[in-house]
Amino acid sequence: MQVTLRVTTAQDTDRTCELWIVSVDDDVYVRALSGVRTWWYRQVAGSSAQVWCADGIVQAHFEPVPDLPLLERIDAAYAQKYGLGWPGPVGFITAPVARAATLRVVSAPEIGGRRGEPSDTA
Repeated sequence: MQVTLRVTTAQDTDRTCELWIVSVDDDVYVRALSGVRTWWYRQVAGSSAQVWCADGIVQAHFEPVPDLPLLERIDAAYAQKYGLGWPGPVGFITAPVARAATLRVVSAPEIGGRRGEPSDTA
C-alpha cells in the first residue's frame, strides 16, 4: 500500500507525493527514495504534515530513525512487503541513501480534533 503525503511549504504551496510504508513493531515508517535532500523529506523531518491514507486525512509527525538494528529490520520489512511482486524498487528503497532518510510516522491530532493512526493495511 502507498499513502499520499501532503506538504504545504513555507511559500504556501501544496505538494503531494506517494510514499511506500511499512510497519515494524506496530510503528509505521516511510523513506525518501532519493535521500535526505528529497524535497518532502526536508519539509517534514522532525516536523509534521498531512498523510492521506485508508483512514482518511491524518496529521502526523515524522521522526528520523538513527538506530542501525531497527533500520535493518525496516529493510527486511520493505523486502518482505514489496519484494515479491516488484523486486526492482526494493533495491532502491533499501539502499544506503534511502535508508539514511527513514522516518517514523507518529500520528497527531487531526485538524478536526479526532485522533487517527496511519494505516498499513495492504
